[in-house]
Amino acid sequence: MYDTLLTDFAAGHPLIDGLASVLPYEERHRTPHVGRTLLVSSSQERCDEAVAQGMGAMHVTGDLTQAKIVAQMSWYDDPIAEETSLFLFDLGGVVVKNITMLGSIARRFGLDRTQFFTDYFHYEFPLMEGFVSSEQYWKRVAEHFAISVDDDPFATAFKPIINEEMVNVIKGLRAQGKRVVCASNTFDSHWKILEEMGVLDLFDVPYASHLLGITKPKHRFFSLILEAEAAAVQKAYFIDDSEENVSAARAMGLSSLLYKDVEAVTASARLASAFSAVL
Repeated sequence: MYDTLLTDFAAGHPLIDGLASVLPYEERHRTPHVGRTLLVSSSQERCDEAVAQGMGAMHVTGDLTQAKIVAQMSWYDDPIAEETSLFLFDLGGVVVKNITMLGSIARRFGLDRTQFFTDYFHYEFPLMEGFVSSEQYWKRVAEHFAISVDDDPFATAFKPIINEEMVNVIKGLRAQGKRVVCASNTFDSHWKILEEMGVLDLFDVPYASHLLGITKPKHRFFSLILEAEAAAVQKAYFIDDSEENVSAARAMGLSSLLYKDVEAVTASARLASAFSAVL
């Protein structure tokens, strides 16, 4: 996703008319975050140049619409349709905050952060898809880094805090008879803690990657939940703090909200805006 939209179209062009954060193409070199910038142009040469500079680019063709452009922007959230009956909520970073743990684990064992983080990311998705248990992972880490591990550091370092503004939205939806489920990438030890906290009781059904055997942003993750809920994708809405997950959901037609602070708007403001007509 991108924070800034650049274009070489004149003001009032139907593809950009009314959009915020629009700058003329000639000002692209002044943009501080090149990698967060999207160029929209009718010139393939200019699109190629933008990509070479590290920007994103959309070459204008006959089927390019403003909706397709806007969906690429980090400050955009899909509106909630009247017929929406199913809401999917991510957990970490959305319903619960304060979920980071790798840094404290590295400090606890005196591990080099870069080495530990790099090693962990080789196992993150196998952990979240349930193919590797926390116990198996830490046994391997103890051998690899020559440290003594006598507990589950994932559980010891995990100190989640409930996000009350999101809980209020969930309770408001359920009070209206809407179906509300969680759709979370997580693994066994964290799931147990969240269950003990009562977080899972907020939902009609909690869906977790390590139980489904698949993770976001794979389309199959969302499809499995929609199939289990017997819900059409057009009647569902997804809330997550990951741009990658939101982009994947939108690519399969699942309307979404990116619960994340960006330059143009805060996470709380975009949540309130999206749900103002619903609650």
